[in-house]
Amino acid sequence: MVTRIRTAAGTSVALALGAFVSVGLTGCTQPDDAVQGVARAACEQRMGPAIVAWWRDQYDETPWKVVDTRGSGVQEASDSSSTATVLDVSGTSSVQRDEVGQRTAVRWSCAARYSSADPQTVTATVEEITLR
Repeated sequence: MVTRIRTAAGTSVALALGAFVSVGLTGCTQPDDAVQGVARAACEQRMGPAIVAWWRDQYDETPWKVVDTRGSGVQEASDSSSTATVLDVSGTSSVQRDEVGQRTAVRWSCAARYSSADPQTVTATVEEITLR
């Protein structure tokens, strides 16, 4: 079964799953691997453009590209409810200022949210971006 995950940026992630398991259970602190992967992918897709905008605001220049974006941790947030699950995703990326320049590492955090009514749609919201 192919499940499409739509993010706030309007992009899609296709994830092939044998069976999609909803983890909207209260009291659960570690979501299953499939849900973690979907949340991580939604946040990773959202972070590239967000880091470019953040870098532009911080340094008044547009970086050449954002590379090596990786989600490193996923856990259920305390503000999850019976109708919506929120997953906190953290990760790192590197910003390359120009084509031959050195890379600057940044840390980021993101909230991935989906509802029990529509578990196939995940919304990713950037929470924080900082230099590493």
